[in-house]
Amino acid sequence: MMTFQSKPSADGAYRIKVLDQNLYIESAPGGNPGLRLCALSESNDKQKWRLVRVPGQTDVWTIVSLEDKSGLGHYKTSQTYWGYGYPLPRNGPSEQWLIQERSVSGKMFSKIKLNGSGDPFDSCDPGSDAVNFYYDNQSVSAAPKQCYVFEHLPNESNTALDIIFLQDATGSQQPYIDNARAEINQICTTLATTGSFAPGNLRIGLVAFRDHPPQDNTFVTQYHPLTSDVGLVRSQLSRLAAHGGGDGPEAQSDAMAVALTANWRDDAVKIVILITDAPPHGIRNAVNDYVDMFPNGCPQQNDPLHIANRFNAFGITLHVVACEPTLSTVYKGAKVFYEGLTRKTGGQVFPLGDASSLSNFIIGSVTETIERESLVQAYQQEIRKQAEENSAYSIAEISEKVHSDFVAKGVQLNTFVVEDIYESNDQAKQNAQVWFESDKLADAKPRIQEVAVNSIAEKYRHGGQQATELIPQTISLAQVHGVVQRSLAKPF
Repeated sequence: MMTFQSKPSADGAYRIKVLDQNLYIESAPGGNPGLRLCALSESNDKQKWRLVRVPGQTDVWTIVSLEDKSGLGHYKTSQTYWGYGYPLPRNGPSEQWLIQERSVSGKMFSKIKLNGSGDPFDSCDPGSDAVNFYYDNQSVSAAPKQCYVFEHLPNESNTALDIIFLQDATGSQQPYIDNARAEINQICTTLATTGSFAPGNLRIGLVAFRDHPPQDNTFVTQYHPLTSDVGLVRSQLSRLAAHGGGDGPEAQSDAMAVALTANWRDDAVKIVILITDAPPHGIRNAVNDYVDMFPNGCPQQNDPLHIANRFNAFGITLHVVACEPTLSTVYKGAKVFYEGLTRKTGGQVFPLGDASSLSNFIIGSVTETIERESLVQAYQQEIRKQAEENSAYSIAEISEKVHSDFVAKGVQLNTFVVEDIYESNDQAKQNAQVWFESDKLADAKPRIQEVAVNSIAEKYRHGGQQATELIPQTISLAQVHGVVQRSLAKPF
């Protein structure tokens, strides 16, 4: 039996219904996006909305479609519907919406308004089911489609999200630590608003790293387990000061090893985000020109290529936020190494030229990963069946076939697009492929060839903020490759 309430009571998923009528607000994306009123369809996710209360505000909420994760925005000009405009689903974060409870003639309901505006949702255009804005009429009988009640859907999703940050804590990293601490609340709020996991089911962990003695005598790694206490994570970051580091390469491999054995939940989407401006020990060879005091790799025998393969087997996606221009201009070949490393898990390298953009990079990369993992869950059995039926096919060949199937089905993915700041180079691509294919640094290093050009475009060799965008688009072959790779991964 459906139970309706006059206003939302807590963060969560809801259907939004017209008072006393079988009409529900439904997302209508496409070339002319908007909202419309439709009869109930219980299986239709376009009628399901995630509402999250805006901290510090009274009765102000963000509203996001559960169907495609589009945030609710508005369009309003002097030419639109007598100047009143209309709400519409759009890419990116939701705007803020005032849900204002009313009591008229013994009936309880709410009006929905853009925060700061006096015009509520309505559907008053004769012959149309489109939702628009119109002036606030106090009479229920005169404006019945301004009056809404809410059905709470408590079992919307059991998806959990675990994220561990591997934070370089050496001398140059203080701006990134400061920005992570300052924006951790906003990062969590935005992820809970735009993600597909249940509210309160987000945990964050932290592994800070420096280097091995004698290069650094403070610590190699500091581990803070995954927790849902955002204030605790902020406090941990506040006590972390960038210092030391010794030679150029640091203890990234040790931080990865710690993350591998962290307190992950079996059913969670698992993400590791490495933030650094340096390579790990052991990737330098004759074509690199920086000093590495541990040229054979981590003194504890933690090999990053092997650990990344284990990440993939355990369902952990690794992203690297490359602090530029330092990584590419000081450490020749480091970006290409990280490209091969992250590809093992279906992750990516995101070049960050400005520390103030860190939260955008985290939110964008995590949002795309959550959606990709939902495709793994939905299609894993089908992909494994294809692999069994085509046992002679490589993962690349299976990916091409699955990609064709996905395109035919119209599968889209919210994709985090970052302006490319790197120069294209065929040899660099081949080197990345070598790192990707190898399980040990010692196997890969003899096959790495020199790259003659500077890997970072001239425009960004002194820093700068790149354009970023989170947009739904037809799933790419590279994204499908990550889905296939995860679907076919076998435990070590």
